[in-house]
Amino acid sequence: MIEETNEEFREEYRAMNRRKVLFILAFILLAAGAFFLTLGFGVYRIGISDAVGTFFDHLAGNPVDPSDDYYVWDVRVPRALGALLIGAGLSVAGAIMQNDFKNPLAEPYTMGISSGAFLGATLNIILGISIVPFISGTATTVVNSFICSLIPTAIIVLVAKYRRLTPTAMILTGIAVMFLFSSITQIMMVTAPSETMADAYEWRVGSLSSMQWEYIPVMLVVTLLITVILWFSSSKLNVMYAGDRAAQTFGENAENIRVSTLVLVSIMTAVLICFTGTIGFIGLVGPHVARIFVGSNNRYLIPASAAFGAAFVILADTVAKVSGPNGLPVGVICSMIGGPLFIWILVRQRKSAWM
Repeated sequence: MIEETNEEFREEYRAMNRRKVLFILAFILLAAGAFFLTLGFGVYRIGISDAVGTFFDHLAGNPVDPSDDYYVWDVRVPRALGALLIGAGLSVAGAIMQNDFKNPLAEPYTMGISSGAFLGATLNIILGISIVPFISGTATTVVNSFICSLIPTAIIVLVAKYRRLTPTAMILTGIAVMFLFSSITQIMMVTAPSETMADAYEWRVGSLSSMQWEYIPVMLVVTLLITVILWFSSSKLNVMYAGDRAAQTFGENAENIRVSTLVLVSIMTAVLICFTGTIGFIGLVGPHVARIFVGSNNRYLIPASAAFGAAFVILADTVAKVSGPNGLPVGVICSMIGGPLFIWILVRQRKSAWM
């Protein structure tokens, strides 16, 4: 009798895990389908089937129309790949932060990473300042935003090391830095000419229109490497749900795990948003949606968050392309969809669901 009951529990457990894997696979397939779908959308008119055909012809080395090849391969493919990476990376970053700090509002925005990146970009766009000498052009904005985006994390880590901050205090430190950096940025924008202020605002809301092939390898390597490292650390991350003291009983140092993973996701976030601008809400909404379907076990939550985030951003970017005569920044669409979606999650989801 006991053996039959145990077998039933094991079978139920396996069935539950299969459902989690199916959710992940479903959103991976959705993201893949959206990748080919978005190739047919944009200012340059070309049908979806023709765009997909051009894509595969380029890969096969077959002759293609030069205009079609340029707009599909050199413009839309890197933009689509960038959307997949930014969605996956920011969603994973949000999942890890919410896990480590046991706070459903923790994400790159609330930890000050995005405001730091925006400050760095604004220094170049409005004032023409390069933090690193001998760098010019668009690379200056990228380097500035990358360096400044890591400053809030450095402040949090240093303060936490010497003051033994609680997770809540670490989040509040990040919020304080976020407001400080935002106020400095606002002062620069108020005094800026209208042309540069428009460029700064577009960077602020996040856009994939400037995505280039040379950005993709850096984004891919960093996102894939850090995500894999975090996935292999799933067991340690799961211990964090029990609290710092309980983690010690399992032989884990919760403070070291929190700081090390915060540094990892901060680097990943910095690399991603320095190329695209601060695309919001995905780091907040993505993990919550994934958690509804797969629970809080990071073995499934990390890939589920990545899959949902990738599908969400690339579909949002497809909508952004056809919104208005010249399209809209993808960050605007993400916020328009993410805001109501997050409210719906808060209404429908139990408080304990993310714990």
